[in-house]
Amino acid sequence: MINNVVSVKGKQPNDGSEKRSLLVVEDNPPTRLIFKHMLKTKYQVEIASCVAEALQLAQERPFDALVLDINFLGEPRTGIDLLHLLRQMPAYRQVPVVACTALIPVLLPQLLEAGFDECVEKPFTKERLHAALERVFNAQLQSPRL
Repeated sequence: MINNVVSVKGKQPNDGSEKRSLLVVEDNPPTRLIFKHMLKTKYQVEIASCVAEALQLAQERPFDALVLDINFLGEPRTGIDLLHLLRQMPAYRQVPVVACTALIPVLLPQLLEAGFDECVEKPFTKERLHAALERVFNAQLQSPRL
């Protein structure tokens, strides 16, 4: 896959020759382990536990997609706040982002308006998580953003 992402610190985005890279941001330690376990066979996964850690990782290297918890991420800022901060970085203006929260029925319109590409409700299954990621990657291939 070739995506239209500006390189971060001189590194080029994944060109499809290796596993796609994901940044997963989740404050709950058991849920972080579940994400890692469910995604590691198909994706290269980096996990952040808070907004500051996520921003640090995002500045260090490009990711092909992001999976963000929506609730407070261990601080006053939410996954929506993190999405807005990441979208200010040139390398992440067009990267697909999946929201993951138990509050999908209540927050869905707000999440879509904020710019999330997909939403997965907690508790999630491996199949639903993988399907959401495949949808965002397929949509990106169908309609590459400039």
